[in-house]
Amino acid sequence: MIESAPPHWFGAPLSRATTVAALRVIHADAAWPPDDDAPGGLTLTEIAQRAGVSRPSTEDAVDELLERELIAEIEPDPDAPRPVGRPAKRYRFRSELGYVLGVDIGIHKVLALCTDLAGNVRGSHRIEVSAELSNADRIQAARTALKRAARASSVRLADILAVGVGTTGPVDPHTGTVVRSPALVGWTGVNVKQELSGIGTGPVLVGNDANLGALAEHWRGAAGDASDVVYILAGHQVSVGILIDGRVREGRHGAAGEIGVLEAARWYEARDALAAGKPLDEPGFIDALATGIAAAVLLVDPDKVIIGGGLSQAGDTLLKPLRRRLEELCLFPIPVQASHLGEQNVALGAVRQALDHLESPLFTTQ
Repeated sequence: MIESAPPHWFGAPLSRATTVAALRVIHADAAWPPDDDAPGGLTLTEIAQRAGVSRPSTEDAVDELLERELIAEIEPDPDAPRPVGRPAKRYRFRSELGYVLGVDIGIHKVLALCTDLAGNVRGSHRIEVSAELSNADRIQAARTALKRAARASSVRLADILAVGVGTTGPVDPHTGTVVRSPALVGWTGVNVKQELSGIGTGPVLVGNDANLGALAEHWRGAAGDASDVVYILAGHQVSVGILIDGRVREGRHGAAGEIGVLEAARWYEARDALAAGKPLDEPGFIDALATGIAAAVLLVDPDKVIIGGGLSQAGDTLLKPLRRRLEELCLFPIPVQASHLGEQNVALGAVRQALDHLESPLFTTQ
């Protein structure tokens, strides 16, 4: 006798493509809170139009989603002015059905976020650390930050469905082990997935910090309109994340984008200049940084380059001379923008990684 597959966090997979299409539309609406004057949720007509599904099929889909308790009808505000005629019912995704955690295990900080299933941040916790911290203490700082982020969100660990983790260095995406970490002595070989297991009821998913930074930019940042992206995570170190067709390119060993180890690309010069506190518009620094970025641009031919990390705060002091030098080095002009996600960038990418894992079966028919 063949046993049936175990249920997902939401139960059995949905059986009809029209139901999945309706759920995608309602779920997408939940990810962006409405304007103050706009009503929340979507009507049947709006769902049908956005999903490209007939009105009768949309009604059946909404009924199934209500029965499965994946969506809810929004109760009218009793204090709001009553419209003329019968108001249309509005529906929302039940993003409170579960929560995810995302953590950035950095060289000098550990930052954790807790979000609902629509990606809305409910709470966070930050812990300052040092480059000399032992592996055990760095892992403990991550566990503490994750638990305190959940507590700050008034969320029980039993309701955490997945944990995303971003860390420096190439990461084996299957085992969650750090393959190589020049930036943190002794961090190579640490199985981060195993070390952080047991927080919540779901899996721990580990990725490279620059890759997750690129993912965050595509989701909530400056690369929302781009499919192919080169993301530069530049602060105490310089690393690169690459998106192809909106997806992280990890490579066979989890080391795609680790062009920073190539000395000829001059990343080390840019890193050392940052560490020495040299002016960001100094020609030598701009030339070193642009040479490294140009190597990635010529390889990927991206839609745009995003500057993240501490350098994202430099503004036009950095961006203007950097754009000019890249025009000289590259075959075509390349848009260069600064990230506006601040220090939450990598942690948001870790959240997105966890949400992707949860949403994949949700948007798949049986």
